[in-house]
Amino acid sequence: MSDDSKPVLAFDSALGGCIAAVLNPATGLSFARTIATEREQAAKLVPMIQDVMAEAGLKPADLGLIATTIGPGSFTGLRISLSTARAMGLALGIPVQGVGTFEVMMRSCKPKKECIVVLESKRTDFYVQSFDANGKATGEPVCLDAASIVPLAQNKIVCGDALERLRDETGESFSGAIERYLLDPVILAQTGLDIFRNNGGKAEKPEPHYMREADVSISTKSQREIRNRPQ
Repeated sequence: MSDDSKPVLAFDSALGGCIAAVLNPATGLSFARTIATEREQAAKLVPMIQDVMAEAGLKPADLGLIATTIGPGSFTGLRISLSTARAMGLALGIPVQGVGTFEVMMRSCKPKKECIVVLESKRTDFYVQSFDANGKATGEPVCLDAASIVPLAQNKIVCGDALERLRDETGESFSGAIERYLLDPVILAQTGLDIFRNNGGKAEKPEPHYMREADVSISTKSQREIRNRPQ
């Protein structure tokens, strides 16, 4: 359990950069940082968190909740933010609320009508989920190729971080599309707080949502077998 009137710290490194924010529910004040980078996220995330906490004039002990994304997103970036959140939550004795990347991206883009969120998978397909005009998911997240997204996007707003590649592969303009490369960190904080409150002030242990397994290359080189010599 936690006092949900205390400040919320939110951060993420699952997409193309690092974001962090502090939201104070009691005052409505918020402070945020963003860095667009796909490298050295492990080295940049914690200093960013420290900076935004300092700007807000808060100590770690002042926090009541930590919010972070659970994916989908970059395998490495997601692990960085999740492990950081879990470590901080354990050290401070406060709950960690996991939030789906699709929902935060949808809320960050503010489409105001039916939409599909399209996220970069870094592979040949895309991560996709649909939402109604009220922001409620209308289907499970799926992996689709570009051609399959075109009929799904009819009469809907397309939003997310993969629009450039989607346009290149389909030749479609997707009128009214909303392109956003990073999540809004304050909206991440608010979404995490909303979920936490709706669940009666409880947070389940955040588990990563991997829509794909990590790319792992198996060596084709012959392996030497080392045997113990007889005594």
